[in-house]
Amino acid sequence: MKVYLHVNYHEGPGKYDDLFKIADMNGYDGIELRWKYSSDDMDQAAYQRKVIELKNQYPELELSFGGMVDFMGDDRDKVKRDTDSYLEFLEWAKINCGTRVMNFFTGAMVRPGAHYYEFDRNGSGMAEDINYERSAAGLNIVGDKAAELGILIALETHNCYLHDLPKACRRLLRETGHDAVGINLDMGNIVINKNGCDTREAVDTIGEDKIYYAHLKNVLMYKKDIFMSTRLEEGHIDNTYILSRIGQSVRSGVVTVEYACPGDGIIAAKRDMEYVKFMRDWLQI
Repeated sequence: MKVYLHVNYHEGPGKYDDLFKIADMNGYDGIELRWKYSSDDMDQAAYQRKVIELKNQYPELELSFGGMVDFMGDDRDKVKRDTDSYLEFLEWAKINCGTRVMNFFTGAMVRPGAHYYEFDRNGSGMAEDINYERSAAGLNIVGDKAAELGILIALETHNCYLHDLPKACRRLLRETGHDAVGINLDMGNIVINKNGCDTREAVDTIGEDKIYYAHLKNVLMYKKDIFMSTRLEEGHIDNTYILSRIGQSVRSGVVTVEYACPGDGIIAAKRDMEYVKFMRDWLQI
């Protein structure tokens, strides 16, 4: 099992050199970056050149990317353009970075009048049949290109997306029916949803065979809608149990530690890797 570092440990203008250094110094196997760059210091072309430069500097570090295509938009010409753009990026990632798994999203879903943090009302909580139909059609197009390139597409269990909770993920996978498309299990997102579940139910519902990737994080839970993200060792999620279930079966062979909270991400990257190294030794994975 390989361990990647999520970009959000040390993200922003001028930080990418140090991000790769942090991953290298702490024994990470790779980094999950974003496919679209959004800060003002670089345009997208410059960002991709920078990624190639750093990949050449650290050739042993593998790279994955998180990205989205809003398959559910009513402007179908725009959906096609966005899909084509993503397919081009997939090919770029494979050729230039050797990418083998991509974190993926099918378009944000927030109910009109609802707050973003009303997770149970958004995402699959507001989904209609057409959302599944359009997402499945788009995922089959992306899946075909991914299969051609030898890349896996992993839908993150993320609130305010169709694929937020295990039952919705299972339905979407069933309607998509593509071997290149599976799930990125992120329990940190599932447990903060009022309709969420524990890890055992999540893995059983999705199916170990369809978990292609995973994000490890932790949260301190006060109530379902009152929580705080924290380091792996400190919260209410049992990451040891997660790895005992999927550590040897995760399809890509990769998990990524994520730091979705404020504070010193540099030292957090060090401490979180120490935690994962211990778990790998404890579980012999």
